[in-house]
Parts: sequence; structure tokens; C-alpha cells
Amino acid sequence: MINTILNRKYFDVIVIGAGPAGASAAFFLASKGVKVLILEKKKFPRHKICGGGVVSRIKKILPFSFENAVEKEFYTVDIFDQSARLHFKTTRSEPIIMMSMRSDLDLFLLSKALEAGAVIKLEYEAKEIVQSDERIEISSNRGNFSGEFLIAADGATGISSKFLGLKDNIIRLPAIEAEVEIDGENYSKLFESPRFDFGIIDKGYAWVFPKRDHLSIGVALMKKDKVNLNEAYRKYLSLLGLTKIIHSEKSGYTIPMLRQTKNFGFGRLLLTGDAAGLADPVTAEGISGSVFSGYLAAKAIIEKRFDVRFVRDFYNLIIHENIIKENRYARIISNLIYSSPQVRAIIFKLYGQRLSEIITDIFTGEKKYSSLMTDPTNYYKLLKYMLEDKNKRVCNPF
Repeated sequence: MINTILNRKYFDVIVIGAGPAGASAAFFLASKGVKVLILEKKKFPRHKICGGGVVSRIKKILPFSFENAVEKEFYTVDIFDQSARLHFKTTRSEPIIMMSMRSDLDLFLLSKALEAGAVIKLEYEAKEIVQSDERIEISSNRGNFSGEFLIAADGATGISSKFLGLKDNIIRLPAIEAEVEIDGENYSKLFESPRFDFGIIDKGYAWVFPKRDHLSIGVALMKKDKVNLNEAYRKYLSLLGLTKIIHSEKSGYTIPMLRQTKNFGFGRLLLTGDAAGLADPVTAEGISGSVFSGYLAAKAIIEKRFDVRFVRDFYNLIIHENIIKENRYARIISNLIYSSPQVRAIIFKLYGQRLSEIITDIFTGEKKYSSLMTDPTNYYKLLKYMLEDKNKRVCNPF
């Protein structure tokens, strides 16, 4: 649908991948007059397996409205721990989560990059990357291109990660997501707000995201473990009371999560989005991190005026300060929530509402994970304390 074909072979920046990270990077660069090419191997609009929940902190990054890509906005979120029989609700005056179909969201962001002046070539699959002191060159199935920089936004299994030899730096956590059409009259309550359910699956969670005319329902594992996700999904449908489903399309996929790396800039190549494994360790939400990393990559190139060494070092600095540091703190909280159902139950009983409020503030961009603690070891101490004696008094880490 979108395809800009020009004779130009040399660009200031080449972006591989037209998802949220790539489209956002291209938008910010093109808005500043940078000559940008996006290479995308798929047609658009494309189907993308994803819950489609866009947390509202993304509004603090992108300078345009999302009305055309959003089906519903929600000001309330429900959180359940089914094993502990707990229910928490958070409400804000501004939207907490916006619901979108990924095909619509990706096409919308790509159209913004096109409007800003980016060149977009669809069904162009990058096959080879060659980096030299002078330029970076890309060979595709439909031609060769070169540029000053490459922004890698082609996912955890894309050619960029293979080129850098980083496949072992990403953990791929399994998930199941289904687009489910149900009888709205009988199950209208499920359309009132998004919900997150713990206690459905050990070391993971389940969710319901209401869309315009159907529900996105899924289960995800947040720690490596042997779990039957299909059985957990069936269990969740039963808990929700969904015995009469009109239509359902279920798919399995993996959530790329960073294991460990110090660098995201490699000479003229900058890793972003899923290629960098930037999903939130607590919620597995990856859209806002993808958009933010695309913005940071564009910022590094523009502010450091295409100087390779300065761009690389500056990008490594700002992505660590703004995303990696926050995800490191988030990983501490994730370990507490997902490592043991017993520990999670204690935390939820003592601090469930407060923790839910804080996570909501993180969704809306009002707080950061790093603001939750002055000393990260407090969480490790709390976990050790709980495991040693669950009957002892537990101090409040917040």
C-alpha cells in the first residue's frame, strides 16, 4: 500500500524494519531533513501478533495524536491474583492504555515517517550488511543501498543481530495471543476495562485487552520454565466464563528480552526495539520501548552530527540512562513477582494496591522504575527475607 520507489541508492541513514522502532526513528530523522530509507521485507498493512496495548507514556515521545490508530482508550485497569483471590483497580483522569490492532498502529506510524519525508521500500528484504570506515552497505533481494548509518529495527531474529553475532544476548519468552469474538451482550463486562491476571500460570500472567468488537486474550511466561501454554490459555478462558466463542484466531509467538549487553551502538549500526530486546521485564510491553529507542537513535545521529565515534558513544550513553537502567530496576521487581507464586502472593497481600498504582504511573509516564527505590538491594533483601521466614515481619520496600 505504501511504497516510495526512487532511484537514489545512497542515503544518510538506512533503517531496516518498519515497525514502531524503525518508523519512529525514520520520522524523527526525516523531520530534521535527514535523507532516510526504510527497508521492510513485508507488505503493509501486515498482520502482527501482539496484544496491541499501547501504554500512554508513548504520548510523551511522539508529537502527534494517535486517534487514527486507536480503537479504544481506557482510564481504568484491573489487576487480579487468582491464587491469592485478590483484586486491585487503578483509575486515572487520562488514558492509561490505548488499544490498537498492530496492523493499524504500524501502518499509522509508517505513514507519519512517509509524511516527514522518509523513503519507504516495501518487500525489500535485507540479505547482507557490510560495514566499513566510510559507509555501511546493504544488499537486498531487490537492489543494493549504502548510507552513513544503519538503524537496526528488524527484530531479535533479523539480519542485524545475526551480523553482530548477538543471538545469544536475547531471551525469547513464549506467549499465546488470540483475537476472540464473543457475544457482547452476555459478556459485556469483559469490555469495560483491560485486566491482568496472575496465578493463572506460574512465572507469568494472563491478560484481556478489549478492542472495538472483540477481545485480545493471552498468556505469557516471564521466566524460562516448562509450561503448557495452551493448557494455561484454556484454563484462563474457563476462568473468564468464555464457553460460547463466536470466532477465535490464536497464535503463538515469543517476546524478545535482553539478557545482557553493554553496547547498542556498533560503529555505524545502532540497535533498537526488539533487535535490542527492550521489552519491559515486568509487563513484557515493548511498543513504547521500541518507539523510545527509535527516538534516541535519531537523537544521537542528529546531535552528534554524523560523527561515527560520537554517535556510537552518545547512543550507548542515552539508551543506558533512559531504558536499560530502568529495565534493570524493573528486572528486580520482575524477579520478585515471577520467581515464586508464594512470594508474589505475600507481596500482593501487603503492597498489591500500592504496587498497582506505581505500575500505572509508570504506564502513564508519571514515574520510573528507578524512582521506586533508593537502594536496589532492598528488593533482594526483601526476597531473601520472605524465603527464609514467611511468618516474620516484612518491611515496606516502597
